[in-house]
Amino acid sequence: MKYIKNEKYLLFFFISLILSLFCFTSCKKQKEEVIVFDDSYPLALSPNVSWALVTDPYAAYKSEMGWNSATAGHCRRGEILQVLGKSVDKESKNWYRFEEGWLPESCLSIYSNRFKALNAAGQLKE
Repeated sequence: MKYIKNEKYLLFFFISLILSLFCFTSCKKQKEEVIVFDDSYPLALSPNVSWALVTDPYAAYKSEMGWNSATAGHCRRGEILQVLGKSVDKESKNWYRFEEGWLPESCLSIYSNRFKALNAAGQLKE
């Protein structure tokens, strides 16, 4: 009888010990997870901003809209550019304005946000 009583106390002690350890470890303060936002392109998801992916191996920026205007610079396939403006020339071709100059729609793919353009650029390079 005394053996059973000691066994009950021992069982009660172990259960109490396990429950108290569980309570103390579950109440332990967790480390705060720091979320870092990439703010290098604050307009990446803006609904009013379009992004262009250059699809030609090389494209020449034009100083004005049209094939006969002077070359203002160059860009390469896979570059992602923020669209600053859009216009239609005399031949009903779309031209897009960027910081460096104008590019025709024929050498671009236009996307509604930068992340879609990044995804397409990754597939373009494969």
